Amino acid sequence: RGQMLLGVLGVLVLVGGFGSWAVMTEIAGAVVASGQIEVEQNRQVVQHPDGGVVTEILVEEGETVEAGSPLIRLDPVSLQSQLTITENQLYEVMARRGRLEAERDERMTAEFAPFLLEAAQTKPTVADLIAGQERLLAARATSMEQQIEQLGKRSEQIDSQITGIDAQQEALTLQLELISEELESQQSLLDRGLAQSSRVVALKREQARLKGQVGELTANKAQSEGKITEMQLEILRIKSARQEEAITTLRDLQYREFELLEKRQSLIEQLNRLEIRAPVAGIVYDMSVFAPRSVIRPADP
Repeated sequence: RGQMLLGVLGVLVLVGGFGSWAVMTEIAGAVVASGQIEVEQNRQVVQHPDGGVVTEILVEEGETVEAGSPLIRLDPVSLQSQLTITENQLYEVMARRGRLEAERDERMTAEFAPFLLEAAQTKPTVADLIAGQERLLAARATSMEQQIEQLGKRSEQIDSQITGIDAQQEALTLQLELISEELESQQSLLDRGLAQSSRVVALKREQARLKGQVGELTANKAQSEGKITEMQLEILRIKSARQEEAITTLRDLQYREFELLEKRQSLIEQLNRLEIRAPVAGIVYDMSVFAPRSVIRPADP
């Protein structure tokens, strides 16, 4: 009996104490999740989107920092190297574009992008690129002009030959007129028995020979005129081929230039993110990087 009384008394005390706590205690709030209860902590995880190699750790565990305070610096060497290579490729593409646009538009001087000209003021290699493309433009223009000049000279020579053919045809035409008159006279005399038939035959033979020469000269003239036409077409072909080559190459360069500009901008943004800063004011807690040359993977805390 004594034990039962003690047990009942203990239960009453337990129930009464829990009830009193429930009545007097105010519950501020709770987070209900699937199968668990969590207490929310005011903790800001610092991550880096690109990762990299640590060169300098600027804070220590437990140190108080302000929002924007630098925490860690990453090694810029690899990104700077990539940026230099990308910019050099971009400068070359832009320099080529300036020269090709001049060839497309049949201009003797190239117009380069302001971005390229600005870089040339501080970078001798870029100035050399521009000068090289200007020399190439002049050399290619000179080569084309020489080809056209040679074709022009050949055309003039053939034109002179045509002038000679015209003179020969004119002389032969005059001879034919004279022979025709003499043949008519001799034929009249032959009809009256006052001339020999051999003379008439000889005149007819000479007349036929001269007509043959006139026909041959006419064919030669037509052939020469055809050559001149071919040369004129060749001159047009040389000019159009240069323009078509420039247009085709420019189309490819535009895509390449766009890719390099995008890559350059991305690298610059990555370089600007090499210094990891505190997003909010607070106390440094639970550091995972402790020594230079440590590797931070993208999005690692």
